Order: sequence, then structure tokens, then C-alpha cells
Amino acid sequence: MPAWYIHTIINLIIFIPVLILLKIFSWDLFLLIIVWGVLIDIDHLIYYFYKLRTFNFSKVLKYSNKDFILDRPHFYLFHTIDFFTVFGIIIYLKNFDIILTLLFLTGLLHWISDSIRHYIHHRNFSWLKYYSLLYYLLK
Repeated sequence: MPAWYIHTIINLIIFIPVLILLKIFSWDLFLLIIVWGVLIDIDHLIYYFYKLRTFNFSKVLKYSNKDFILDRPHFYLFHTIDFFTVFGIIIYLKNFDIILTLLFLTGLLHWISDSIRHYIHHRNFSWLKYYSLLYYLLK
């Protein structure tokens, strides 16, 4: 959770020029990128509330900051391959709706940046299993 703003900044740096080049930039899409950059990490809070069995936000924040520094992977629903697969199917069925496609692409960039960070920290792909709902269902 502590890095939600980094993802949002990365998304803005990449997608604002794209929106301008495609001539579809609007302040609504700009705000959507910002809000989605925060909301996609709401699954971290859900995990920590469940893990710590408390809604004490200061305890959750303290634990999540420590967890972030240690870079321990966990199951976060909106960070799974399964989520993006279902999301991609929905986009296809909706004929590549621009807003859904933008959410998908910014979320995918978020996932890729998390993946790079995990790989740099762990130097392996052992964390990848945490990015799959199917892994947890079969476990």
C-alpha cells in the first residue's frame, strides 16, 4: 500500500501523453487514472484487515509499511493473473470500451511494476504463485 502514489505517477507519465496523442484526453480520464491507481491497491487493505483481524487503520498501516520494506508477497485479488484475464474478456465482450481498456492497461502497468520490484528484490519468480487465484483454489 505505501507505494500507491508511485503507481499513479507512473500511470500518469505513460498514459497522459498517450491520451493526448490519441486526442481523447479529458480531465475525467485524468482523474480516472488517479482514482484507479489508488483503488487497485484496495485489495492490500482487505488482506491486512483479514490478516491482522482488526480495522485499526494505524496498526494496519504500520504492518503494511513493514511488509512493504520486507517485500513479502501476499494474495491480492486485483493483482492476480486471473483478475486481468477476466477483465480482458470483459473488455473484449464490450468491444474494447475506452474506459475499461484504459483501466485494464493502467492496472496491467501496475502489475508489471510490482512484478519488476518483486523480481529485483527476490531474484526469482517464487512470488508469482501469489499472483494467481487458481493457485489458492488448488492449494
